Amino acid sequence: MATTPSTGGDRVGKRFSLRRHYVRQMELLFKEWKSYANLHAFDTENEMITEALIWASLTASALKRFLAHAAEHLLEVAISTRKAAMWPAYVLSELFRSLRDGDGPWFRRAFEATIRYLGRNAKRAHPKRDARTGRSQLGLKPIFELTDHKMFMANSGKPVAA
Repeated sequence: MATTPSTGGDRVGKRFSLRRHYVRQMELLFKEWKSYANLHAFDTENEMITEALIWASLTASALKRFLAHAAEHLLEVAISTRKAAMWPAYVLSELFRSLRDGDGPWFRRAFEATIRYLGRNAKRAHPKRDARTGRSQLGLKPIFELTDHKMFMANSGKPVAA
């Protein structure tokens, strides 16, 4: 029996496309972990150290992804999570150093610098193409298009832009 859009066949097709998209996103996440989270053969025979290094790598990967989404939200620019996963370790180390040694304003400056870095260096290359053939064709939108949060404000009250 053939279905027409009026009987729900269109919805089933969209659901299947969305499911396929999420499966692909999971594949990309595992590829990201393998490629950019420093998951490799660890030079230790201690199983607990190996497990701790794996968890540390995955935690750093999750933090990079969180910061990429934060940059996307705060700067209202589409961020590539792949590019964000590849960013150099020295940027993240500045953020951790400010947490370890600094006070609130020092951390805020490091956080803002990290967000600005991602806004400049991790933008999606072809957002218009994504709307036609990529993730956006399924109705997925960047977080900044779904919220009324409009600006990332500095202490001075001026917007901070990428």
